[in-house]
Amino acid sequence: MLLKAALNGRTQMNTMHIVAISTEAVDAVRSTLKAPTYGFPAHIEIATDDAPCRHCLKTFVAGKDQRILFTYDRFSGVESLPQPGPVYIHADNCERYHGDGGFPEELRNSPRTLESYALGRKLIATEYVSDGSYEAAIDKLFANPEVAYIQVNSTTAGCFTFRIERASARRTEVPKNGAHFGAPQ
Repeated sequence: MLLKAALNGRTQMNTMHIVAISTEAVDAVRSTLKAPTYGFPAHIEIATDDAPCRHCLKTFVAGKDQRILFTYDRFSGVESLPQPGPVYIHADNCERYHGDGGFPEELRNSPRTLESYALGRKLIATEYVSDGSYEAAIDKLFANPEVAYIQVNSTTAGCFTFRIERASARRTEVPKNGAHFGAPQ
């Protein structure tokens, strides 16, 4: 059973680490307006909805915030087989989400799909959460010892949001493709 600590009426798992897109990758996109690894052009626009930035994990203010849309491999730094897709980041600098801060509160009320994977990109199980009960779903997925990490995606749009790792298995190596996705900052 995973250890939990009380936090404002919710539980926060002491064993999880949230991994947002790295500052190095985000800075490269902002400075070149090209997707990491692929070199596809990035697109700048004013936000039209409250989707989250994949770096700070805060939602955009529609009609106000500028954001950059680009192609990102959600398995970068974790697996050798890519799975690129669209993601957004703030066009202006923002601070990377602190990975030990628990599930991002700004995303709690938006539906997310949690996909648990064993190493080798083997999909183990999927949980759909629409009621904000993320800790219970994460706890259930990590109860399987085969699960190495969880990919969190938007249930409505299908795109990658962030990864969850076991705190005891935080990655510090630099991936061969230079994307620096898993390196803690």
